[in-house]
Amino acid sequence: MTDTAPQGLEIASHDGPGYKPLIRSSGDWMAAIMNGQADSWKVPDSIEKHPATDELFVLTAGRAMLITAGSGEKPGKVEQVEMQPSVLYNVKAGVWHVSPQSPDATFIIIEATGTEIDGSVRAPLTKEQQAAIRM
Repeated sequence: MTDTAPQGLEIASHDGPGYKPLIRSSGDWMAAIMNGQADSWKVPDSIEKHPATDELFVLTAGRAMLITAGSGEKPGKVEQVEMQPSVLYNVKAGVWHVSPQSPDATFIIIEATGTEIDGSVRAPLTKEQQAAIRM
């Protein structure tokens, strides 16, 4: 949904499930909203990284974990933090990460334009890596 706005002001929101890019800057960044889904609070089976760009997360509602697994060619040791609302979490370029969230969770995500299209690498998590994740 995009509301009518004064000239020079862009207003956007997203109420549906999942991830949706909403505002793209005239420069090199974009902002998106990601909402939880019925099955989004579970131990993930895969993880992703963005080799060339950081990705900033802000939890605004619900619960979420931010899980990282190093920056090697393949995911490494799993570490996690329970995210807190209104705190900035910047995942540095090249770091494997995934963020399971409760169905009522909402994130604001700021990242490089095009990251969602061609800036991501995905990999499966091993059974051992999955066993290290605490939900």
